Amino acid sequence: MRATQKVENVLRGLLQRYGTENIKRRLWNHQYAQGRWKCLDTMATDCVYPHLEKYARNGSILDLGCGPGAVGNELNATAYRTYTGVDICDVAVEKARNRTAENRRADKNTYFQSDIFSYEPTEQYDVIFFGDSIYYFPHQQIAEMLNRYSKYLKNDGAFVVRSWMLKDRHRAIVHNIEHGFDVVEKCFYHNAALCVIAFRPPVRPQGS
Repeated sequence: MRATQKVENVLRGLLQRYGTENIKRRLWNHQYAQGRWKCLDTMATDCVYPHLEKYARNGSILDLGCGPGAVGNELNATAYRTYTGVDICDVAVEKARNRTAENRRADKNTYFQSDIFSYEPTEQYDVIFFGDSIYYFPHQQIAEMLNRYSKYLKNDGAFVVRSWMLKDRHRAIVHNIEHGFDVVEKCFYHNAALCVIAFRPPVRPQGS
């Protein structure tokens, strides 16, 4: 039974990273509808919130992989002006919208259903946030994705990534961020099992 479950978990992980947009959407919708991700409904004590509030500076936040809306509804409402959440899962986005309406933040929070690898923002943001979502992409595509989203950061804006450090793949993502971007802040939590890293695109010499 354990071997079967392990094979299923590996297959699911591969589909989440390498499947087509339609496959990934159906997979996430099924999992959310089955209640698999109830643990994401509330993250009230999450260590990333102070970092998001620090870099938002009462400005705008883009949350890529927003899930059921915990971040947009649990951040201090005075810490940001606008919040945009994006997730491939229709079920999660609907939960986020309903929760936002209940919390009377609909004037500040907006949600879109989209694959975040191909999503095209329509403005620039003070913070672009990847929660645990960043490692649901093929390793070789992460730098490409971050570089593409760099043009949607304000000049003094920052990426914030929250990542577990339990697997070699997780540690490699943080390592590559450190070598490809200008790190502003890096903090560890839960006995170094979790990392929050804030960074900006490298400054390019004029004319390069």
